[in-house]
Amino acid sequence: MFLSNSEINNLKIAGSVLKKNVLNYNEVEEIKKIIKLAPEGKGGDGTNYPVNFSNFLSKCLKFEFKKIKNSFFLLNLKNKFNLDEAASNFFERKSNLTMIDGYYNKPGNKEILPWHSDQAYSGAKFVNKIASPDYFFLKFFFYLTNVGSKNGCTSYIPESHKITYAVRSCLYEKIIEYEPFWELRDLVNLISKENNKDKIISKLKSKNELDSFMDKANLILSNSENSTFDFQADPGDLLIFNECGIHKGSEPSLNERVALRYLYF
Repeated sequence: MFLSNSEINNLKIAGSVLKKNVLNYNEVEEIKKIIKLAPEGKGGDGTNYPVNFSNFLSKCLKFEFKKIKNSFFLLNLKNKFNLDEAASNFFERKSNLTMIDGYYNKPGNKEILPWHSDQAYSGAKFVNKIASPDYFFLKFFFYLTNVGSKNGCTSYIPESHKITYAVRSCLYEKIIEYEPFWELRDLVNLISKENNKDKIISKLKSKNELDSFMDKANLILSNSENSTFDFQADPGDLLIFNECGIHKGSEPSLNERVALRYLYF
């Protein structure tokens, strides 16, 4: 089993797990070559890799045979580590691989992403339809370069996924009104409203869970240089995390940042 029962339990409780030395040197170098063929950044044209028949058919029609070959390599890699099984064990039901993509950022002083939560409508001012709180992704994030504080790490507030789940549950059930909560500061503002706070607490095991989160959030908001929730990872290490937890991508100030992601629903 790629993820032990204790690791799955920690993932459910804390929201993230870091596994060391998962990829070997040759795998790291091969994946880096693949990802650096695509444009720099995230979500741009060419950074995603086919995962199903329709994706592969589209690439065939565009004669992108190199991309197809690279996709088979990445799919074989996820089979080697039984990521399908690991994700299904986490969700406690069959899960689906929905995306493989690459991250490549040159060294610089610009933060990759601020503190935020996914499945939060990217901070839209208005949302017509609120999705179920059970709609989210488990992400397998393979690092191919060194990362750490102020050098490309994905910082993560432990147990924050429980708070955003409670918020999204309240929004889904229409017991609180929607307002932007993608960024950490906006989320804190939404929670802090007296009309919202008790309703959000009702979705948690105890008020202590919310108090603990607010302490951590205020620690960050009062000092942008705070590194409490940063971590160090080496090429070949794997971060697995619930995307709904509050996380950020720091600036790759010391070296380029290259990573591979598998997203499971």
